[in-house]
Amino acid sequence: MNELEKWEFGSLEWCEFAAKTGVNLIKQAKLDLSKFEWGFSEEYTHIPKRLLAGRDRVGWHFMIHDRKVSGGASLSKECLELPGFHVAIEWALIAHASSFIYDLKGQEKRMNDERKLFEELEIVGIRNNTSIFKSKPLFPPVIGEALMGIGGEGLHNITARRLRHSPELKDFPQTEYGVPILTKMTDEEKARFYKLLQL
Repeated sequence: MNELEKWEFGSLEWCEFAAKTGVNLIKQAKLDLSKFEWGFSEEYTHIPKRLLAGRDRVGWHFMIHDRKVSGGASLSKECLELPGFHVAIEWALIAHASSFIYDLKGQEKRMNDERKLFEELEIVGIRNNTSIFKSKPLFPPVIGEALMGIGGEGLHNITARRLRHSPELKDFPQTEYGVPILTKMTDEEKARFYKLLQL
């Protein structure tokens, strides 16, 4: 894989890279795998057709199961049945922000910005459910530390460096970490944004 290659968020190539990165970070941590039955998955809904690459469902996963670490550019039923972190979210809500590099403070700021966006969408009746998790998120501390990597250069920042911006999302008002700001959008921008969400 070319070190300089970049892909759009949710593309098959990027999902493959993200899953491989998660697997590698867990393996490098040399955890006692017998202590864990845990999975991580992200599903992206309402994704542009050009990024589907023949997939009915778009996402990726990695997991610790039966003392082994595995993953891939798929939404494994086996992984989804494990306790862990499983999320399904509209592509346009997080695609742009996912390409930004940040530390723990930046991560907290982005999460707050996203929470505000979800609440604003709910207030205007666009999104009825602000919960994106398929189950209560579970991140055992040692797994969280493993995914943070060395010096904070963990899963998010590694995968963010491999993203190129999607043209559909570049012109919207956004926070410092790339989260769309609904209240600053013009009527035309809101119409385009809602179309991306297929609402």
